Amino acid sequence: MIFNNEEIIEIENLYGGTGRTKIYKHITENKIERMKMFANVTLEAGASIGYHQHTDDSEIYHIISGSGLFTDADESEKTVTPGDCCVIEKGQSHGIENTGDCVLEFIAVVF
Repeated sequence: MIFNNEEIIEIENLYGGTGRTKIYKHITENKIERMKMFANVTLEAGASIGYHQHTDDSEIYHIISGSGLFTDADESEKTVTPGDCCVIEKGQSHGIENTGDCVLEFIAVVF
């Protein structure tokens, strides 16, 4: 199977964050068993996705470019750079902020 961008959305202040989040959804729910979304996500400089909880699913972020500050389930903050992988398990909370001067891009897998 090959999937192209199924949906591209832009959201302001996602989960109470700041700025614009752009989500390029390649795979959406019900396309592959147990996967809700596979997407490239971009955050403009200074933008963030607010701290929020995953009550019904898990998520993985794989950082592609840029740098940011990831807020983990225990509310500790960790710097993330290309190659880092952030895992959010069902029931945990997290958030991310672009702290760099360029776009922060990561792959998000929700399952």
